[in-house]
Amino acid sequence: MVHKSAGSALDSFQHVKTDGFDEGRLLTVKIRPDKGPIIFVSNVYNHVAAEGKQQQALLDQLGARLLHTESLGHVHLAGGDYNASLVTDARKGYSNSRETKEADVRFQKFTLDPQRSVARWIGHIKGGMFTRRSPQFVQAARLDEILVHAGNDQLPRDLEERSAQGFEFRIHTAHYGDSRLDHGILTADLPVTLLLRPMRAHSSSRDIVDRKKWDLMKDSWRAHVERAGNRTRSCADSINELTQWVNEATRLLPRKVTKTGPSKRKPAHSSKIQRACNRQIRLLEREAMIAKDLVTDGFIVTHSMRQIFTLAHIDAVAPIKLIPSSPSASDLNDGRMALQQGIRERRQ
Repeated sequence: MVHKSAGSALDSFQHVKTDGFDEGRLLTVKIRPDKGPIIFVSNVYNHVAAEGKQQQALLDQLGARLLHTESLGHVHLAGGDYNASLVTDARKGYSNSRETKEADVRFQKFTLDPQRSVARWIGHIKGGMFTRRSPQFVQAARLDEILVHAGNDQLPRDLEERSAQGFEFRIHTAHYGDSRLDHGILTADLPVTLLLRPMRAHSSSRDIVDRKKWDLMKDSWRAHVERAGNRTRSCADSINELTQWVNEATRLLPRKVTKTGPSKRKPAHSSKIQRACNRQIRLLEREAMIAKDLVTDGFIVTHSMRQIFTLAHIDAVAPIKLIPSSPSASDLNDGRMALQQGIRERRQ
């Protein structure tokens, strides 16, 4: 979906048939903003690392689309879940499997391809590093990216030099409050030199007749108008007398105020218990990532551990015991299992 403030969607990109490419995993839309040139936006959901051939087929298709829009001089935004990381060192809890390494190298080669990289702006993460978390397997990684290709602009070859000259943008990660999903929200702050900001609708209010209320009281309204009209002075000019009647009639009409334009976004509906579970799950997920590296030597009970021990009670959810100040290896393992069990119970 394209928000109306960003422009209108004209059509989708017709893909080229290639072996192994799943067209349902890549959608490219041509957008015409109210002001500024046409832009292209691609939504990517690549295959998992174990499906290397299919991953490469999707990257080849995306690369062909980027080259096409680049030749036309249009900005192209390509964001989504690439199931590969440009920041390999940021992976946590992953085994150094051959498939994972090959997926990361595959994606890095794609972004550094000299045919396309000459127009790629650099995205820097801000407000967090991980876009995907899996507390069940104690894993975290940055698998989501937003790539920006600025048409046929020739940028400096060196990526650090591009960043120094301002050809960069900031990427934010945020939690959306729903702990059932394992990917966070990824947003980009694009400078106006690259892409004009969407138009903001102006809010306004109007005082109008409340017709629903009038339908319920129209009989009494007519009687009030008639009595008020009889009290008006007779005028030699019939137009003036009619004007007085009309003014009395409109004055007695029920009215209401309508507002147009942007309004405050309403949060998704959730019960009090759901909100409490979401808050506790986020705390337990964070602690589960830390608990993986705990050892008995030099162990201390942290503030977050005490915070988990004193969590508000939720029906049908067992409380989590505090790890002893001098724990054994068995105590640490029990603590990790209790965190995983607590997450599972709160997700149900």
